[in-house]
Amino acid sequence: MLRFRDITPRGFYARSLLIVLLPLVVLLITMTWFFFDTHIAQVSRKLSQSVSGEVAEVTRRFVVADPQGGLSEEQISAMSETLRLSVSVLQETSLPETHSVPFWRNSRTDLLAHELGVSLENTPYWLDTDAEDSQVDVRVLTGLEHAPQIRFLIDRKRTFSTTGHNFIVWVFLFSLLLIAIAIGFLRNQVKSVLRLAEAADAWGRGEDIGELRPSGATEVRQAARAISQMRERIIAHVNQRTAMLAGVSHDLRTPLTRLKLQLALLPPSEDKTAAQQDLNDMSEMLDEYLAFAKGEEGEHYQLKDISALAHEVAMGEADRAAISVQAETGIETRIRPLAVKRALANLVSNAADHGNTVKVTVEDRETSVVISVEDDGPGIDESRMDDAFQPFVRLDEARNQNTSGIGLGLALARDVARSHGGDIMLSRSDLGGLRAEFHLPLQTSAPKN
Repeated sequence: MLRFRDITPRGFYARSLLIVLLPLVVLLITMTWFFFDTHIAQVSRKLSQSVSGEVAEVTRRFVVADPQGGLSEEQISAMSETLRLSVSVLQETSLPETHSVPFWRNSRTDLLAHELGVSLENTPYWLDTDAEDSQVDVRVLTGLEHAPQIRFLIDRKRTFSTTGHNFIVWVFLFSLLLIAIAIGFLRNQVKSVLRLAEAADAWGRGEDIGELRPSGATEVRQAARAISQMRERIIAHVNQRTAMLAGVSHDLRTPLTRLKLQLALLPPSEDKTAAQQDLNDMSEMLDEYLAFAKGEEGEHYQLKDISALAHEVAMGEADRAAISVQAETGIETRIRPLAVKRALANLVSNAADHGNTVKVTVEDRETSVVISVEDDGPGIDESRMDDAFQPFVRLDEARNQNTSGIGLGLALARDVARSHGGDIMLSRSDLGGLRAEFHLPLQTSAPKN
């Protein structure tokens, strides 16, 4: 069932315009109808009745005078001056053919025709409300010997009220002026809201938006200040956490370095080699954990060719698997290059770890660019695909248990994608393994704040 909210606009700007324009349009329609129905129509009816009565009276005088030879030119001229209309006698015995009337003049033509029919009773007549020089042409077929047809030329202002149309024109122009002013004010208010939304969205993607400059109405400025204060608190919290993690990294690397030095002094043996490998794995795990915790803060957005970037990353793993790249050329968007490169490298490396064949595809989907990485490995059960993005989770049942890492690869890659306003989605590949789709929004210009 159709609901009212289904037909109302969704946007703030459109809704604001509707709130302003709807009452104005309703008021205009109501005033127009009331004015025409109660004033203009009545005035026009009275004028039409008066003119029709004069036409009927002149016709009656011609009928009365016809047996005595008809009215003289002096008498006709005197009637014309007295009644302020032009009266002339035509020798034609038939009326002109009826022609069409513009639809916007139908009402007043019908009104005058009705009043003439009432006043002239059964006498045939012809009517043209669009005669030259703003006149109404009325012809009455009398059938008299000396005046077979009488022609009346009447000033249109005496027949219809023209103030109604002037009223409509002025009201319409004034309404357009009010609408233009309302649109101008609303546009400025909406621009402030849109700038605030774009700045908040850009900051959510990790872009440096600088200092927010609140503008617009008081409420919009208040919201901008609140967002700015929230951003400062979040930045302070992240900086504090990063500093703490950097300290932890320093504290952990010191004993690791001592252990490596102590192992270096020992004679070669299988136990020594295994211990060194464990220390190297611990160091890599520590680096991976810190990368997940710190993210890619500080890197600026740049306009990059995604196809070239994907090809570069894929070729870096070409010695580990049979890799093919299918990419549309000329796809550019604003990204943090190092972060995206690291995320793509993680996906391609993960595919090369678990499959012999890897396929990388870059597609332009109008509003976003999608980088797909597929392999022919064992894949992941669909019921556990969401678990693959959880930090420190390794799906060893489905993938190789000997793979290094602590289960942060996909979590890091999705974090990068979402920080750009995109996402990563997993599905089954046509090759038989896993398909990872890296979605990035297409954006070629920096946001305004």
